[in-house]
Amino acid sequence: MDSNPTALTISTVFNQGHIKLQADCFEIDFKVQGREDFTGISNTFALWICLPIAMSMNRDLHILGQVSPTALANAKKLIEIWFSWRPGLFHFINVTAEQVLESTYTRQEGELMLYSGGADSTYALLAHYVQRGIKVAALTIQGMDYDAEDAVRFNALLAKTRPLRDLAINEHYTITSNAAEVMARHGIHGDCGHGFQLFSSLFLFEDRYRSGSIAADCTRQIEMLISPWGTSSLTNPLFASSQFHINTLDLDLGRPEKLAALSGNEMALRCVSFCKNREIRPENCGVCSKCSRSKAMFLAETGKIPDMFLDNSFSEDMLLDIDLSNRGERGSAMDLLSSAARNGRLSLFPKLTARLCAKPTRKSWLARQKARWAKRLKKLNKG
Repeated sequence: MDSNPTALTISTVFNQGHIKLQADCFEIDFKVQGREDFTGISNTFALWICLPIAMSMNRDLHILGQVSPTALANAKKLIEIWFSWRPGLFHFINVTAEQVLESTYTRQEGELMLYSGGADSTYALLAHYVQRGIKVAALTIQGMDYDAEDAVRFNALLAKTRPLRDLAINEHYTITSNAAEVMARHGIHGDCGHGFQLFSSLFLFEDRYRSGSIAADCTRQIEMLISPWGTSSLTNPLFASSQFHINTLDLDLGRPEKLAALSGNEMALRCVSFCKNREIRPENCGVCSKCSRSKAMFLAETGKIPDMFLDNSFSEDMLLDIDLSNRGERGSAMDLLSSAARNGRLSLFPKLTARLCAKPTRKSWLARQKARWAKRLKKLNKG
């Protein structure tokens, strides 16, 4: 029994391929295609997805059913990490479960890979499986890059990626979930929340596979620049029980190098999708900030842009919209310029180089005092 009446208590309902997590203030749905029987799995997956919500609400978390003691111990480490990273959003809480017990699974085989169709997961699929002549099981999630209600574009993504999936994947599962929407209502957006959703989804298959794998978003040095980030070499290994863990692939390989590898594979170029324009996905528009950065990375690494965009033109002015105050975009810009310098093509990007290397303008004493008082007033108004 939960001894804390104010705790966020989570119950789980399994109805074939439809799993519902219920609390007093939200419901999270997982609709799984490719699997209906979830008999015997633990509720550890519920711990991962509900943990950031409970932290943001400053409520202790209690999971009804069975949860791995290893996972509970790791959850406490995640709480410390995320509180230190985002103390304005996350709080220290206690985490408990109705049954604290490790499951024993006898039919686990291989790994389950997260596959989004993006550049990182497409590279990982080629490098770790296709080139080694083996197939892998994969999971694609709707409700993150593609809204949970946007079945038309999500199905278009599945159609676009089918040639590569047929070549490399032996079991393909999809999950449609409103988890990202629920987290966003509690102030947890994709930069912080995506890891919790991804790894919770993988844990729905902990009885079938020994591990889950995720393609790294960036190298370790860029991680330090964009932190805090929802997936990283620090936090990914903590999403583990004694029976199931997470592997992070290609942590020492930058996005430009991955794109260079894809540029020599026509099938990969036809299947990969990384456009930021939700109206265009899964095609690549060629003009949004993400497509423009990708074009520049192709240039930096290979000296040319493959014919894969709806608009294949490029000038450096297309990079002027990069928001260098955004840590993710700044990390991508640094990755691009590092590639250009390594390949002797830094002269292709003089404007971006100047923006990144410009010294910040120091605020006057009066401006600094005004900014401090504005922050204090904001906190007082919240309180």
